[in-house]
Amino acid sequence: MTEGIDTIMHFAAQTHVDNSFGNSFEFTKNNVYGTHVLLEACKVSGQIRRFIHVSTDEVYGETEADAIVGNHEASQLLPTNPYSATKAGAEMLVMAYGRSYGLPFITTRGNNVYGPNQFPEKLIPKFILLAMQGKPLPIHGDGSNVRSYLFCEDVAEAFELVLHKGEVGHVYNIGTHKERRVLDVAKDICRLFKLDAEKSIQFVDNRPFNDQRYFLDDKKLKGLGWTERTPWEEGLQKTMDWYMKHPDWWGDVSGALLPHPRMLAMGAMDKSADYTQISELSDGQMKTTELHANGHPVQI
Repeated sequence: MTEGIDTIMHFAAQTHVDNSFGNSFEFTKNNVYGTHVLLEACKVSGQIRRFIHVSTDEVYGETEADAIVGNHEASQLLPTNPYSATKAGAEMLVMAYGRSYGLPFITTRGNNVYGPNQFPEKLIPKFILLAMQGKPLPIHGDGSNVRSYLFCEDVAEAFELVLHKGEVGHVYNIGTHKERRVLDVAKDICRLFKLDAEKSIQFVDNRPFNDQRYFLDDKKLKGLGWTERTPWEEGLQKTMDWYMKHPDWWGDVSGALLPHPRMLAMGAMDKSADYTQISELSDGQMKTTELHANGHPVQI
């Protein structure tokens, strides 16, 4: 680090839970080892005044359906999938560097973020792009899983506040109490596109494990002066408008729009799926094998 950097906001990570059920080693490499590399660079530089480590609400694990109080910053970490386990592991490394080397870190754990520019492996942009293409909106399981969504501009304000007013060594939840079933999210997007939800929504196999609910106590962050500003309807409309104007922003994302866009490794394939090799394709630079899994094209 020779550029005089004194502040790091560490967002970089593999974050899509469904992918972590495919090639989980990539999540360990990126989320744990990648964080460790960054921490070592900070230690060597000796010039970091703030290290903001961006974690996730999923490190707390599943919240009970009838819980009326959310997980607070001192709640036990009980991750339930490879993705959240690697994020919890990264948190432990950050904490250790704080204790061992005096790294001035602050950790955030946030609910789901949505908005313009988001890669369409995530639920909301995925459903929007599929709706734009007139394709079914695939829902894992019965759609009863509950999630909380924050518009990206509100989350950006939270990070700015934590950076300037957060206390070193502390954790801050970035959350909302406005929860929605995945099924209701799909129905809201159908409504925006004037689609018949009964015909547009397709129920598909669930993940190996799918947390029913994440619920955060956000009092600590609100104590710094943060508040959620963007209503769900407004944020969803802004997001849809952006994708309507930029339908090809991400190029070919057909793989991300599959019901289960896992980064398949040969050793981690779903043994119950019917994989059929179709052909080998070559563009002169790289060769891929195209497969069908239960009738759905995937690439490895």
